[in-house]
Amino acid sequence: MSSRAPFFEPPLPQPDEPEETRQFANVPWAPPINVVPAVVPIEVDVVATDNVVIRVMDAQAYDRGMSLRIETWVNPDSASRAQDRHGLPEEPQVGLLLDDGTKLGAGDLGHSPDVGPDEPGTADAPLFIPTGGISGELRASQHMWIAPVPAGEAELVVAWSSLDVPETFVSLDLGAVREASGQARELWPLPDVTESEMGWFAYAPGGHTAYTSSLGLSFNDEVDDTLR
Repeated sequence: MSSRAPFFEPPLPQPDEPEETRQFANVPWAPPINVVPAVVPIEVDVVATDNVVIRVMDAQAYDRGMSLRIETWVNPDSASRAQDRHGLPEEPQVGLLLDDGTKLGAGDLGHSPDVGPDEPGTADAPLFIPTGGISGELRASQHMWIAPVPAGEAELVVAWSSLDVPETFVSLDLGAVREASGQARELWPLPDVTESEMGWFAYAPGGHTAYTSSLGLSFNDEVDDTLR
């Protein structure tokens, strides 16, 4: 036991309230909340111009998918151009091109023209969903959840017309991600939510909120705070 004086002040007493029993589950549109991922460094500049630098930093490998982290820095002289019609900071467009030609993120998220229930061969296309980050006038961090990790190789695609960035491609070593996924560490068991427990109201990847289904399960999407 340490002989040093306590650093933190003792917490204030909490009011007596009945404890609520909560059940948690992993959802398909976010990384599992009971697993420590294996980090695969990538550290590749996709774009490096006088206006902007866009860099793929790393991939967090899980047994069921990967979280890709993309960092963006904007030149202060170009900040006024990197705004949407409401005057809020923009972020670059990000997509993934698989080696079989499948495009993820080519259109509205979840509605890519090459991925949908009516397109042959796309029923098992990986999810490609933003799961938070930070967004500011001069710096942004985007996290994309891709599940499962594609079986072949892939290219990350980035574009940002406001800052004169054309569609730019960079290869990703998904073999390294698949290999690292075996090093992900489950801390304690949690069930997976099933399709029967989800309705259209439950699918809220942009909200990153906790909600309760009709079966009483609480699902928490743990993400970084998004500043917008």
